[in-house]
Amino acid sequence: MRIFKFLIILLLFSISFGITEEEIVQNVLNTYNKLDTFSSILEVYNKERDKEEYFIFEFYFKKPDNYRFNIIEGRDKGAVIIMREGRVRIQRPGVLKIIPLTLNPDDPLVLNIKKKRFDEMSLGYVIQMITQKPIKFIGEEKILGISCFLLEIGLSKDRIHNFLSQRFYIDKNFIPIQLEQYEDYNGVKTLTHKRTYKNYKINPILANNIFEL
Repeated sequence: MRIFKFLIILLLFSISFGITEEEIVQNVLNTYNKLDTFSSILEVYNKERDKEEYFIFEFYFKKPDNYRFNIIEGRDKGAVIIMREGRVRIQRPGVLKIIPLTLNPDDPLVLNIKKKRFDEMSLGYVIQMITQKPIKFIGEEKILGISCFLLEIGLSKDRIHNFLSQRFYIDKNFIPIQLEQYEDYNGVKTLTHKRTYKNYKINPILANNIFEL
């Protein structure tokens, strides 16, 4: 009887984890390649040494390079940021609303404390990170009540930072709904960036002027 129960548990385990990290990544790439538009509530946490910041955005994206961020929580709450064709347009809240700014994407005024550009808040950035190797399938974990595949990369980097590890939470639609990045702060593994794409929609119909100010 005990052997039978063990075989059942082993079978269930095999079914649950009958997918490899390579297959998960390939499915993520396939899903992203079929995506034309995307929207979500985007929550972002950043830490740079003793500084921290937290944002909530209404995020809209249209391939190849159209981005809109409505800041609903955090610094400059109420502002609207549009990035397209290599330029950033900012509509500030209040009386300054009538005078939008046009800036370079690398202008310090539009970089967060991690010096990430606004286009690096998109799924495209996550796709770049997840294709680094070697990547490991850790198992399944729930995020926001959603069952996800958890993948992890060890030593890795982006345009600016070197990471001790990066964690990717991939839902069953093969959308990476959460990214965590860890750095070495004085010998301590520290979470320095976390983003979560909530209530996302794949290929929503967007207004024609949504990427205009």
